[in-house]
Amino acid sequence: MKKFCLITSVFAPYNKGGAETVVNNIVAGFKKDNQDIFVITSGEFQGLKSFWPRKYLENGLTIYRFYPLNIFSYLNINNYGKKHFWRLIWHGFDMFNLHSYFMIKRILKQEKPEVVMTHMLKGIGYLTCRAVKSLRIKNIHTLHEVQLATPSGLILKGEENSWQHNFFLTKFYQLFNRWLFKSPDIIISSSKFLLDFYNQRNFFPHSKKIILTNPVNIKIQDDKNIKAKDYNNFNFLFLGQIEKYKGVLLLINVFKKMLKETSGLEKRKLIIVGVGSALREAQQLAGNNSQIEFMGYVPNQELGQIFALADATVVPSLCYENSPTVIFESLSYGVPVLAARIGGIEFIKDDYNGFTFEAGDEADLLKILKFVLQNKNRLAELSLNCCESVKEIGVENYIKKLEELI
Repeated sequence: MKKFCLITSVFAPYNKGGAETVVNNIVAGFKKDNQDIFVITSGEFQGLKSFWPRKYLENGLTIYRFYPLNIFSYLNINNYGKKHFWRLIWHGFDMFNLHSYFMIKRILKQEKPEVVMTHMLKGIGYLTCRAVKSLRIKNIHTLHEVQLATPSGLILKGEENSWQHNFFLTKFYQLFNRWLFKSPDIIISSSKFLLDFYNQRNFFPHSKKIILTNPVNIKIQDDKNIKAKDYNNFNFLFLGQIEKYKGVLLLINVFKKMLKETSGLEKRKLIIVGVGSALREAQQLAGNNSQIEFMGYVPNQELGQIFALADATVVPSLCYENSPTVIFESLSYGVPVLAARIGGIEFIKDDYNGFTFEAGDEADLLKILKFVLQNKNRLAELSLNCCESVKEIGVENYIKKLEELI
């Protein structure tokens, strides 16, 4: 039996988004398969002792946590949203974090894994793959975002060629990252979009590259439940971070327009699940509208109850994302997805398991929302297709394919 190590900057109980859900699913899948795996991740600052790795045993899983030496923690980076100078300094430390390099190398020498799987490394240091390579350990790196090309990890629709993505410092950032990461043995991307994105920028020239859809905990619904679903009270669902770039403000605006233009029809509601820096602005935009409900943060284990309420999930992103986890979660519960055509949403097929619309286009989104309401009789078939489309992307199949690569 091989010994595996997984390195990621954020790990349970901390969570910043879909990437953490993917990592948690992978670790749980390896444990269920009785594989020998341990995790290296960052931790919060709790005095000088935090700089040295501490070994924990959590639910039978060995986890090494330490605080990577920097001016603030990645876990708190959102608190520095407008402090561009300090964020710039932080990114410089993070890219060339020698402290993380030596701490990770020290752990790997002690544990002697045969394979190291690296995921989100912003926050634990971009020298991580170098540390793995120096010990001649097989490295599988999984892509999650466009963070190696732009520090913020955000490229908005219509701003692809803006100054911040073509600034000379951004060009240097990409150049250094190509050098820092070199070519891990295997690169995994869950979407063709993200793999093409990095290929076009000459990243990982000698790596073996594959597309492997992110694993989700499949909750295939019973056909009888889907066919018996009542669409008289129609609920649209937004599930994710409440941030402007996620398109939630645009969705609220469009939903309010739809209510005016479809008055007299069935009850319609927009359910918004999540937290984020734009929450207050979103609540103010919604006003006292009783048909827009904010549910705040909902733990993963309770998402089934949320999707049971939903008739369609809306993913109105304004930024280029890899392969949003919410898409696959929604499909696994038999809930069709209405997704903006941007980034890695190639899994959504129009009039099969959902519909797509032009990112940032209010008129196009409004047309789709109205179309779905006016064609509710087709949703039962779409729901069955949703379940069918994700049958092969469960955690067990993902682990099996990953083990074949190793």
